[in-house]
Amino acid sequence: MTRAEIDNIVAAMMDIKQSGQFRSFWSTFDQSVNLMASGEVVIQSMWSPAVTAVRTRGIPCVFQPLKEGYRGWGYTMGAMKQVSGLKLDCFYEYLNWYCAGFPGAVVAREGYYSTQPENARKFLTQAEWDYWYGGKPATTDIVDPFGKLVEKAGRSRDGGSFDQRMGHIAVWNSVMDEDRYLTRKWNEFITS
Repeated sequence: MTRAEIDNIVAAMMDIKQSGQFRSFWSTFDQSVNLMASGEVVIQSMWSPAVTAVRTRGIPCVFQPLKEGYRGWGYTMGAMKQVSGLKLDCFYEYLNWYCAGFPGAVVAREGYYSTQPENARKFLTQAEWDYWYGGKPATTDIVDPFGKLVEKAGRSRDGGSFDQRMGHIAVWNSVMDEDRYLTRKWNEFITS
């Protein structure tokens, strides 16, 4: 966004905030979970594991995709160019382990996707795979990585299958040219 676009949005949000429309602003994972679980807020931007954490408390919490589409984001791992020798070997050892499947199954149980889905599949039950990736109704109760109930058998994942969800991303999070200006304006908004 341009500075003018940022200014327009922040000005509109300031007006909305002054009318009492925002209950709170979270800055940590736990704050987002607690705000939703307590009932203090009924709609907010949440990370997938936060929604999973609310559900493990037996509290209904759903993703409501915008008609425009999802906001997507991802992460990557890379070795810094100055890393060599044993440190570089350790980096590749960790990277190979991370892509081998077990970590991908753990993040799947939080609602995320692995960069290597077929490797993660090796560590998921068929029921988990069908629920998290296939978008199918759960044939068994679905649990989080710690064994807490997320969803009862018979329910489907919000947003559908991996293909449906990934095919409906409208924008990928990225650092824009005016990110420092946006951060400054956001901080002004939060403290206003």
